[in-house]
Amino acid sequence: MPARTGPLILYVDDERGNRVVFEQSLNAEFNLLTAQNAAEALELLGRHEVAVVVSDIRMPSMTGEELLRIVKERHPQTIRMVVTAYADVEPILRAINEGLVARYIIKPWIRTELVQVLRWAIEAWTFSRDSAALHRRLLETERLATLGSIAGMLVHDLKQPLMSLLVNVEHLRELANAAPLLRDALLQAPIPPAQRARLIELIDDLDPVTSDLRTSGNHLSELISGLRELGRPRDPRTQASATDPLPIVRHAMAVCQELAIPARASIGYEGPGELPRVRMPATELTQVLINVVANGAQAVAARGMPHGKVSIVARSEADMLELQIRDDGVGMAPEVLSRVGTPFFTTRADGTGLGLAQFLRLIGTVGGRFRIESERGIGTTVTIILPTAA
Repeated sequence: MPARTGPLILYVDDERGNRVVFEQSLNAEFNLLTAQNAAEALELLGRHEVAVVVSDIRMPSMTGEELLRIVKERHPQTIRMVVTAYADVEPILRAINEGLVARYIIKPWIRTELVQVLRWAIEAWTFSRDSAALHRRLLETERLATLGSIAGMLVHDLKQPLMSLLVNVEHLRELANAAPLLRDALLQAPIPPAQRARLIELIDDLDPVTSDLRTSGNHLSELISGLRELGRPRDPRTQASATDPLPIVRHAMAVCQELAIPARASIGYEGPGELPRVRMPATELTQVLINVVANGAQAVAARGMPHGKVSIVARSEADMLELQIRDDGVGMAPEVLSRVGTPFFTTRADGTGLGLAQFLRLIGTVGGRFRIESERGIGTTVTIILPTAA
C-alpha cells in the first residue's frame, strides 16, 4: 500500500534494485506503488485509481510497450511513460506515435528532472478529470516536446554521413565539369561503337544527376538543421522574403517521378512559364511540395489503375499564388479527411502523423492557406495559397 496520500504513481520494473532506488528517491514527495512485472501492475491498476504509470520498456513475459497498450485501453485517463536504459529511437517513436506514452525517460535518470516530469504528469491527470480537451492538449504538447528531443539525437547522428555525401557530390561535380574532355577522349578511343555510345550517354547524364544530388543534399542539410525547431514557435521575421517557386515545383516532380513509374502514372505541370516569387523559405516550400506530390503519387499507385496522373496547377491572382496538386488516386473517406492535419493521426503504418500538421504550421506562419478536398475512389486536390513577395 502507498505510504502517502494524493495521486498514485505506479512504477513497473523487473529489476528490484531499480524499484528500490525509485522509491527511496521519490517517496518523500509522491504517493508511490511499485510492481515487478506487467501482471502485478495490471492487478494494482484494477484495485487502485492510478494517475501515472512509469514502466520499464524491456521486461520478460510482457514488455512495457505491451503493458502500456493494455493500460491505454482499460485506463485511458492514466498518464503513461516509459523508462529505459536503451536509447532505441524506433520503439520509443512507435510508442509515442500510437499514443501509448506521453514522455520517455532514459536511465540513469536525474532526480530533479524526473521530479519535474512527474509533477507535470500529475497536473495533467488532475486537469483531465475536469477537462478532457485540456488533457489532450497537454499530452500533445508533451509528445511534441519528446519528439523534439528525439530529433536532437537524430541531428547528431545524421550530420557526419550527410557531410560525406555532400563532399562526394562535389567530387562528382568536378567530374561533370570534365565531361567535355572525357567525351572527346572517348570519341578518339579504339573501343566498340556500342560501348562508346553507352559511355557517352553516361557522361552526358553526369551534369543533371549531379545537380539533382546537390539540390537534394542541400535540402536534406537544411531539413536536418531545422529538426530542432520541431514544435517550437517560429518568428515570421526570420522567413525568407522571396522564393522562386517554379524551380522547386520542377524539382519536386523529378524527385517523385520514381514513385509514379511503377503505377504507369505521370506527374505534370500546368501553368505559366514564370511564377511570382512567394514569401516562404525555399527549403520549407520544397519540403511541403515534395511530400504533397509524393502522397499524390502513392495514392495513384494504391488505386492500381494504369495511366493515373498527378498534376501541379499554378495560377497567380493579386498578391497570392495558388498551387493545386491534383491526383486521381484512391481518395479519402469523410471520417479520414476530417482528421487530416491532426498531429499524430496517420493511416500509414510507417507514418508519424506529423507531416501535414507541420506543413499547416509552416504555411500559416507566412500568412498562407492550405485546403484539402477528397472523395473516396475519385481522388484528392490539395490547394496551397501563398502570399507573393512585393
